[in-house]
Formats: sequence, structure tokens, C-alpha cells
Amino acid sequence: MKTLLLFLSLGLVSTAQAQATWKGLSFGQTRDSVRAALAGQNFDVETSQEGSLQSVSDYQLLLPGMRNALPLRAEFRFTDAGGLMDITLSLDFAIMKQNFPSIGGDEALLDFASQKLTRALTDRYATPISRQSDCDADAAKRPAACAINWHDPGQSVELDWFTHGPRLFIRYQMLAPDL
Repeated sequence: MKTLLLFLSLGLVSTAQAQATWKGLSFGQTRDSVRAALAGQNFDVETSQEGSLQSVSDYQLLLPGMRNALPLRAEFRFTDAGGLMDITLSLDFAIMKQNFPSIGGDEALLDFASQKLTRALTDRYATPISRQSDCDADAAKRPAACAINWHDPGQSVELDWFTHGPRLFIRYQMLAPDL
């Protein structure tokens, strides 16, 4: 009986850890519990027109070796049943231009942020499991879009950027269990 309880408790612990994601949230959490968890970290969110939660102000991501933070907007999306299914952090280009005026235009800012985030995500999650081959091309040969993927227990982490727009985001997505 003790052995059975030990296996059950270990199973619950590993399931909970496997589903942990950004800011200590867990996939499957309700809107109210996500809102409460973020409020406890002084990170205010509001409900969007689509029903997701979104940050009220930018999340300031200060990476090692940087003096200024990367400004990111956060969005939290939920399943039809109401459980957290993914988190998207989008680079706020307007604030990025203010924080890093010497870097240059949108393409230079995109290149700078993508390099810094790729390095930070690789440090955190190890070698990417997939990467578009031309993501590292020089500016003249750069593709219109790039995606780099990492895998962490219970979630996939993806860095995407698009030169037209421009747009850069990190998405944490729940992996389907038992697949």
C-alpha cells in the first residue's frame, strides 16, 4: 500500500512539474487562477475582446549582459473548457525603439531581439529541436519569417519572427498528454 501511494504521489508531482510554464503558471489553470497568480507577482492582466487575458503593460525582460529590458506584451489563451492552453509574449516594437534608439530601424531591432532571445531560450531549454535553415542568414538574404522550436517537459516553446510587419513573439504551448 505504501508503495502504491508513493507511485501515485510521484506521478502527481511529475505531472504538475511537466505542465509548469512561464511565470510559474500551469497549463489547465482557469482564467481566475491565472489572474490571481499573476496579481501575486504584480503583473496585471485584463480580459480581451476575444476572452483571453492580456497584460495591462509591458513585461520588461532583462537578459544577461543587457542594460535595457526587452518590452514584451503577454497574452494568455484558454481552451473552450476554460483551461490555460498557451502563452504568447510579443515584442512591443514602439517601446523597443524608445529603449534602444541607437540600434536602428525595425529590421535591426528585429535582428537584435531575435538574437538575444534565441540565445536566452537556448540557454534555458538547450539546443532547439527544429530551426528553419535560413533563420541565421545575413540581412540581405533573410527570409520573411523564421521559427525556432524548443521542447520542455509538457510544453513546446517557439520563437517566431516576421520581417514584414515586423513581428516577433515567443509562444509557450501545452503539449497533448500521452502522445
